[in-house]
Amino acid sequence: MHATRRRDSLDNAAKLDADHDMPANPSAPNTSNRAAPRAIAILMSALLGGMAGGVAWCFLSLWLPWFAQFWIVPIAIALAMSTRWQGYREGASIACTLLAVVIAFAYAQYLFGAVRIADSMGLPLREALFKAGFGLTADIAWANLRTPDWVALALAVAAGVAVARLRSSSRRISGDN
Repeated sequence: MHATRRRDSLDNAAKLDADHDMPANPSAPNTSNRAAPRAIAILMSALLGGMAGGVAWCFLSLWLPWFAQFWIVPIAIALAMSTRWQGYREGASIACTLLAVVIAFAYAQYLFGAVRIADSMGLPLREALFKAGFGLTADIAWANLRTPDWVALALAVAAGVAVARLRSSSRRISGDN
């Protein structure tokens, strides 16, 4: 009786496996049944990635101040690689990367404005963020933007879009787009 149950469970498992065949190459992503990403998923990925990128840029610029405005370029590349890692294809990856880079730029500039306020008033950064308010901090950030900042943003967007357009090697091998 025990052997009969075991044989029946093995037969049922074989039927289930026949219904859901595994790909020949398990490392290749199975994108045939993957739905297109919704706009909310792209927006949330861009928002979270952009804010994390802005904070990372601010910290890098404080620790390594040489050509501080250009730290956005490697961060944009990392954001683009992150969108590809999340499984977004070319169009969605480009949109998410572009939005994330712009968010990172704006958020980092806001943080740089808060750092300037904290430095000039002799306050800790956290206190300056809460006491100065959004309007004053944004005005100071906007007033301190120079041509190298805009050039860095353009380079970051170009680098991020270029990386987001790349196709992964596993998709080229398997023939998926």
